[in-house]
Amino acid sequence: MKLVTTLIAAASVVAFSAAAQAEESYRIGGGPAGGGWHPSVSAGAQMLNSELGDNYKFNYSPSNGSVDNVRRTAYGKFDTAWGHVGQVFQAWNGVGLFKEDGKLQDFRIIANVRKQSQIIAVLADSPIKSYSDMKGKIVNLLNKGSGSNVNCRNIMNGAGIGGDIETRNLGFSDSARALGDRQIDVFCSAGAPFLIPALTQLSITKPVRYISLTAEEQAAVIKKSPFYAAVTIPVQGDVKGMTEPARSISYDVYWLANKSMSDGAITAMLETTADPANLKKLAAVAGYWKTLNGNFANLKALGIPLHPSAAKYWESRGFDISGVPVAAF
Repeated sequence: MKLVTTLIAAASVVAFSAAAQAEESYRIGGGPAGGGWHPSVSAGAQMLNSELGDNYKFNYSPSNGSVDNVRRTAYGKFDTAWGHVGQVFQAWNGVGLFKEDGKLQDFRIIANVRKQSQIIAVLADSPIKSYSDMKGKIVNLLNKGSGSNVNCRNIMNGAGIGGDIETRNLGFSDSARALGDRQIDVFCSAGAPFLIPALTQLSITKPVRYISLTAEEQAAVIKKSPFYAAVTIPVQGDVKGMTEPARSISYDVYWLANKSMSDGAITAMLETTADPANLKKLAAVAGYWKTLNGNFANLKALGIPLHPSAAKYWESRGFDISGVPVAAF
């Protein structure tokens, strides 16, 4: 009897171990506190665990933003995360901020989260009317390590004033307060697509307006960073003090997956988050999910591949991926 009991116990341990091994565990990167990615990706991870917990586990980790996400996903420290197209391009080609890393290509694109634009704002009563007026002024470029910081630097350098401004690196909420208190002169950050909640809130009591690139400055920014596209931000009714449209740049935010993820996990992740009913729930909590899609036209020119499982999923949803590079690891 003792031998039988021992064998049963041993079999139970083996069965439990096999079940534990059957659950795939992944680390999903988010964003910095005060930004839109932190609550959005956290909500996504909660849904994934609720819907897929029997087979997959997603451990959410805050991050410093796009640069951090792309680097950590490329190295496998994150299994999946969001990243701006600029950092994705630089990592894939081993240039810019990723020059010392060399080419990092152990990741694939699995979804297009949304387009963002770069917003440069001042208080409505500021004497700053143009980019050239920013020379000698204090410009906040947001947190180092964030995609917004990189995009702010790119737009300032492309406009020819990068070396003529005094910079700060405050976070979203702190930079809005600093603008309102006149501790900084210019607020620069990513918009989703044309608004920043902290800035919109500030405008209720202290009106703000967006600064516009000239057509020549806009062309110069894009020539220097070809992963950007031209955009004109229309007047935003929610931003008190904005009375004119503003030329800026736009760019895609992509969802990345490291080679550590199984095909099944990627398919399950997309089927869950991009399901129309689930997407509606996520968008109600965090607006970033509202535009999750399978538009990968930009990848044709950049040469960065889509994961085969993602290609199959988005094709089944009716998206045209003809000409988009698709490659397994």
